[in-house]
Amino acid sequence: MNVRVWDKEEEEELIKLYCHDGMDVNEIAEYFGKNNRSIISKLVQLKVYKKPEIDKNAKRSVKSMVIDLERILGITLDGLNLSKKSNLEMLVDAVKLRFEQSSLENKN
Repeated sequence: MNVRVWDKEEEEELIKLYCHDGMDVNEIAEYFGKNNRSIISKLVQLKVYKKPEIDKNAKRSVKSMVIDLERILGITLDGLNLSKKSNLEMLVDAVKLRFEQSSLENKN
Protein backbone atom coordinates (compact mmCIF):
# COMPACT_ATOMS: atom_id res chain seq x y z
CA MET A 1 0.00 0.00 0.00
CA ASN A 2 1.43 3.34 -1.08
CA VAL A 3 0.66 5.98 1.56
CA ARG A 4 1.73 9.49 0.67
CA VAL A 5 2.52 11.70 3.65
CA TRP A 6 1.22 15.27 3.70
CA ASP A 7 3.94 17.90 3.56
CA LYS A 8 3.73 21.21 5.43
CA GLU A 9 2.60 23.17 2.33
CA GLU A 10 -0.21 20.72 1.61
CA GLU A 11 -1.39 20.89 5.23
CA GLU A 12 -1.42 24.69 5.06
CA GLU A 13 -3.32 24.58 1.75
CA LEU A 14 -5.80 22.10 3.26
CA ILE A 15 -6.41 24.38 6.25
CA LYS A 16 -6.80 27.41 3.96
CA LEU A 17 -9.29 25.64 1.68
CA TYR A 18 -11.32 24.24 4.58
CA CYS A 19 -11.21 27.01 7.19
CA HIS A 20 -10.83 30.17 5.16
CA ASP A 21 -12.27 29.39 1.71
CA GLY A 22 -15.13 27.27 3.09
CA MET A 23 -14.71 24.38 0.65
CA ASP A 24 -16.47 21.19 1.67
CA VAL A 25 -14.68 17.89 2.22
CA ASN A 26 -15.75 16.42 -1.13
CA GLU A 27 -14.44 19.42 -3.08
CA ILE A 28 -11.14 19.30 -1.17
CA ALA A 29 -10.84 15.56 -1.80
CA GLU A 30 -11.21 16.14 -5.52
CA TYR A 31 -8.70 19.01 -5.38
CA PHE A 32 -6.05 16.83 -3.70
CA GLY A 33 -6.96 13.62 -5.55
CA LYS A 34 -7.81 11.79 -2.33
CA ASN A 35 -10.99 10.29 -0.92
CA ASN A 36 -13.16 12.30 1.48
CA ARG A 37 -12.39 9.99 4.44
CA SER A 38 -8.69 10.79 4.01
CA ILE A 39 -9.43 14.52 4.05
CA ILE A 40 -11.63 14.23 7.14
CA SER A 41 -8.97 12.17 8.89
CA LYS A 42 -6.31 14.78 8.17
CA LEU A 43 -8.57 17.65 9.26
CA VAL A 44 -9.27 15.81 12.52
CA GLN A 45 -5.54 15.25 13.03
CA LEU A 46 -4.98 18.99 12.47
CA LYS A 47 -7.77 19.70 14.99
CA VAL A 48 -9.79 21.86 12.60
CA TYR A 49 -12.54 19.48 11.46
CA LYS A 50 -16.09 20.43 12.37
CA LYS A 51 -18.65 17.68 12.03
CA PRO A 52 -21.60 18.92 9.93
CA GLU A 53 -24.69 19.60 11.99
CA ILE A 54 -27.73 17.54 11.13
CA ASP A 55 -31.03 19.37 11.09
CA LYS A 56 -33.02 17.18 13.47
CA ASN A 57 -36.27 18.72 12.21
CA ALA A 58 -35.49 17.57 8.67
CA LYS A 59 -34.91 13.99 9.81
CA ARG A 60 -38.21 12.14 9.57
CA SER A 61 -39.15 8.68 10.71
CA VAL A 62 -40.89 6.08 8.56
CA LYS A 63 -43.86 6.26 10.92
CA SER A 64 -44.22 10.05 10.54
CA MET A 65 -43.96 9.80 6.74
CA VAL A 66 -46.60 7.05 6.59
CA ILE A 67 -48.90 9.15 8.79
CA ASP A 68 -48.32 12.13 6.45
CA LEU A 69 -49.18 9.98 3.42
CA GLU A 70 -52.34 8.68 5.08
CA ARG A 71 -53.43 12.23 5.97
CA ILE A 72 -52.63 13.68 2.53
CA LEU A 73 -54.28 10.86 0.59
CA GLY A 74 -57.17 10.19 2.97
CA ILE A 75 -56.32 6.51 3.44
CA THR A 76 -55.52 4.21 6.34
CA LEU A 77 -52.74 1.70 5.83
CA ASP A 78 -52.44 -1.52 7.79
CA GLY A 79 -49.37 -0.70 9.88
CA LEU A 80 -46.12 0.76 8.59
CA ASN A 81 -45.16 -2.05 6.22
CA LEU A 82 -44.96 -0.49 2.75
CA SER A 83 -43.66 -3.74 1.28
CA LYS A 84 -47.01 -5.36 2.11
CA LYS A 85 -48.89 -5.73 -1.17
CA SER A 86 -52.25 -4.48 0.12
CA ASN A 87 -50.64 -1.34 1.56
CA LEU A 88 -48.80 -0.63 -1.69
CA GLU A 89 -51.92 -1.20 -3.75
CA MET A 90 -53.89 1.21 -1.56
CA LEU A 91 -51.10 3.78 -1.76
CA VAL A 92 -50.78 3.52 -5.57
CA ASP A 93 -54.55 3.69 -6.05
CA ALA A 94 -54.83 6.76 -3.81
CA VAL A 95 -52.00 8.53 -5.65
CA LYS A 96 -53.56 7.69 -9.03
CA LEU A 97 -56.93 9.01 -7.88
CA ARG A 98 -55.40 12.18 -6.48
CA PHE A 99 -53.44 12.70 -9.72
CA GLU A 100 -56.55 12.18 -11.86
CA GLN A 101 -58.55 14.60 -9.70
CA SER A 102 -55.80 17.17 -9.96
CA SER A 103 -55.61 16.79 -13.74
CA LEU A 104 -59.39 17.30 -14.06
CA GLU A 105 -59.27 20.41 -11.85
CA ASN A 106 -56.47 21.89 -13.95
CA LYS A 107 -58.46 21.41 -17.17
CA ASN A 108 -61.40 23.42 -15.81
